[in-house]
Amino acid sequence: MSSFQSATLNFIIKSLRSTLFIHKTETLTHRQSFERISHIIKFPRFVERKDEQIAGLDGAWFLPKRSNDNKTILYFHGGGFCVGSHNTHRALIARIARASGHPAYGVNYRKAPENPFPAALDDAYAVYMELLNRGVKNIIVAGDSAGGGLCLSLMLKLRNEKKTMPIAAMLISPWTDLSMTGETIRTKANVDPLIEPSLLYVFANKYIGEYEATNPFISPLFADLDNFPPIYIQVGGNEVLLDDSLRLAKKLKEHNVPVKIDVYPGMMHVFHWMAGIVPEAHGAIDKIGMFIKEVTEVRAAPEVVRGKIRRLKIA
Repeated sequence: MSSFQSATLNFIIKSLRSTLFIHKTETLTHRQSFERISHIIKFPRFVERKDEQIAGLDGAWFLPKRSNDNKTILYFHGGGFCVGSHNTHRALIARIARASGHPAYGVNYRKAPENPFPAALDDAYAVYMELLNRGVKNIIVAGDSAGGGLCLSLMLKLRNEKKTMPIAAMLISPWTDLSMTGETIRTKANVDPLIEPSLLYVFANKYIGEYEATNPFISPLFADLDNFPPIYIQVGGNEVLLDDSLRLAKKLKEHNVPVKIDVYPGMMHVFHWMAGIVPEAHGAIDKIGMFIKEVTEVRAAPEVVRGKIRRLKIA
């Protein structure tokens, strides 16, 4: 059963959905609304933000007061590949950095429709490779929604090009199938307080451009996932993208990738964004922090670095 705060917030969001950005189609309107709404979330204590461009892209480091630099989190924000930024997700990224005790870098990758696929993937790859060139080791990629899907696309590209892989990935409600074939796109449409299928189609069409929705670099659910590092997934039980996570976890297991998935009953899409308001978000972020703390480096092949989990049970 969800908390009183969560239930109240879900009701308010669903009631106001038509007056927010959900039913609008103009990208600029979406972006402006998201930036404004992000200010309701308080930035956490004991974390410092330092803006820095990497690979020519805006971004920021989120540095917890008590920090161990032996691992680095590279975070890709959500927003349907069309909206959002490291700024809209600043509080969430900072809370993950604080919970894990490791620095996190959030990048403002290019977005559609001005920059459709493969711009976001190219940017993710460029930032990751720049971190490697700087000598950063033990990178953990993380992201929510579209950013979670981008983590998978990045790992697919890195593996195919025989580059050093992240030691793990942490995905929050990842958008893994832009062809929208999941059952919950329909069955959860009336209970998801935030995301409507029509909005997903608007974002997907802007991002896909001239390519097919089933391209594995666009919809990594259709990719060959062999030799991926350990992956931890969190998803809300009331969201239309629930099946994107459930099917991903199933496929990862079939490919013998260590994977753990936690489904939070009654919770909406990326409820973690509401940490500071919704108590379930605190517990979820604490579990993310534990996952990141306990993942360790192990070399599985000459040119591929993977990870393993100590003490944390992976299903």
